[in-house]
Amino acid sequence: MTRTGPDPEGAADGVILEVREAIALVTLDRPEVHNALNLAMWRRLCSVFRVLATTRGLRVVIVRGAGGRAFSAGADISEFRAARVGSQAAGVYNTAIASALQAIYTLPLPVIAVIEGLAVGGGCEIATACDLRIAGHAARFAIPIMRLGVSLGLVEAEALVRLIGPAHAKDLLFTGRMIGADEALRIGLVNRVVPDHELEQASWNLANRICQGAPLVAAAHKLALNGLVHGFGAAEAARLRRITTEIYEGSDLLEGIAAFGERRDPIFTGQVHD
Repeated sequence: MTRTGPDPEGAADGVILEVREAIALVTLDRPEVHNALNLAMWRRLCSVFRVLATTRGLRVVIVRGAGGRAFSAGADISEFRAARVGSQAAGVYNTAIASALQAIYTLPLPVIAVIEGLAVGGGCEIATACDLRIAGHAARFAIPIMRLGVSLGLVEAEALVRLIGPAHAKDLLFTGRMIGADEALRIGLVNRVVPDHELEQASWNLANRICQGAPLVAAAHKLALNGLVHGFGAAEAARLRRITTEIYEGSDLLEGIAAFGERRDPIFTGQVHD
């Protein structure tokens, strides 16, 4: 197990980044407070995912919470008086959240949220920014910010509505109620639910299965599907054209055809890069 770099803000900011071969592991690491998110963690998440966007050789990213009791219990409210009261302070704080979620959502690699225990508030928002969500049976979800007098930002709202639609989003936001893993699966908030004792192995199985595919194809699929949801800008359209050209002119396609004919697993070497 090795930690990747550069590591500009350090693990002291509550987020640990490790790399295991082609899989990056991002851990929310404040288990003593159920991985509650403070401003430093939001900034750290953004920097981590920007590092991952330029790290060669990766195929997939897993995001999880430390301690076994929570993915994240949401915002660290103890810092709100100093860091989120008043429009200027709130603007800084909310920009940090939006930047982190955008960095996750736009990463040119599949991102898996592994949800054990609570995924509340900002924790739930991080999960919605990921591409896939796998939860244990005991997982619980809520965005109870109506009890704090805090509004959901547009980036967070878009991620939530993208998954579950406006009707279910309004239900969760207007009531602040907690839902279980089975209901989360039913409304589309998570992709799959497994027994809690199988969650870690199931998440690694999923990540390893993704690693078996061609990286450039995964990047093209993520970019295309995201664009179909929120629209293509000129930069996104140009990037998709470039990746598609690399797919059809690169060696991975020939390797895939050869492996199919030889009835063996393909060995893809294409690299996702900006």
